[in-house]
Amino acid sequence: MVERPASVVKELLENALDAGARQVDVELEQGGIRLIKVRDNGSGIHRDDLALALRRHATSKIASQDDLMSISTLGFRGEALPSIDSIAELELTSAVAGEGGYSQCNGELKPAAHSTGTTVTVRDLFFRIPARRKFLRTEKT
Repeated sequence: MVERPASVVKELLENALDAGARQVDVELEQGGIRLIKVRDNGSGIHRDDLALALRRHATSKIASQDDLMSISTLGFRGEALPSIDSIAELELTSAVAGEGGYSQCNGELKPAAHSTGTTVTVRDLFFRIPARRKFLRTEKT
């Protein structure tokens, strides 16, 4: 469950590190309430997996039953994305090496200019549940 902007940033940073990113850029507006943008140069998410990454109980890290016994990551890439998408506007843009980029937003997949890696853009945190927004601490916090 997403409680505050910092928890969103933490999850997105862990996803970037799990994807092998060597560089991660984070952009915030209004303490993360208006905008959280995390861009990495990791392995990227394949076009066919972009929509899957936004579905609940989906992960790109388990391909076989044997994978369950050898998890060595900070989390399941995509595990937090459906939760974030349920409370904010989320755009997922990614490209894998040797392929063009794609963007997934509001159920629509479109080609997008993007280098290898992933950019997650979260706008208007908690706009879908305004009651939660009034319990947030100040922007400075």
